[in-house]
Amino acid sequence: MTKTAKIILISFTTLIVIIGCGAYGLYYFFNAFAPPKVKINKEYISTNRDFINGITIEKIEVDSIGIENYPTKYTVIYRASCHIQHPENKPPNPPDKIFFGKKGKYSWTEEFVETEFVHRGLSRYTTDSTYNSPWRPLSESHEVCPLEFQSEQWYFITIGHPSVTGVFFYIDKSGKEHQYFLPSGVSPI
Repeated sequence: MTKTAKIILISFTTLIVIIGCGAYGLYYFFNAFAPPKVKINKEYISTNRDFINGITIEKIEVDSIGIENYPTKYTVIYRASCHIQHPENKPPNPPDKIFFGKKGKYSWTEEFVETEFVHRGLSRYTTDSTYNSPWRPLSESHEVCPLEFQSEQWYFITIGHPSVTGVFFYIDKSGKEHQYFLPSGVSPI
């Protein structure tokens, strides 16, 4: 191999490495702007990020379904919230998967509520002027989720991420699970 051929080969290899690293960096840069991927089933909820802010599962009574096949007007009748444990003097190690029927580095609280909501566009709004603030005293703590998913029942799950309004979850008569992801339109960065 001639000296010129070696220089061309080294230059070409260097160029390929630079392009590859740049593409890799751009992929992760732009991926940071995308909402997290969320998967829900009867046993757990998982994400490609983490649940540093915990999750809230709302059991809802549906008044109307929109053209997207998920509720647009409903009443929240029950709420179970998962709180990530924060070790003393250490930053939390948030999970990327929360199991409903198993203990983890989180605890659960529950409350019975009655608050109406309407979905418009990417957001949801309460129609109840006496809506209870989420910053109220919590109920007794549970090691596992006190809620069990039921067939033919709608749930709305919030994951505490700014780019996600929430996820509607429904199990039909045959046991098939359906989820409808609602982005908020807000950039997470």
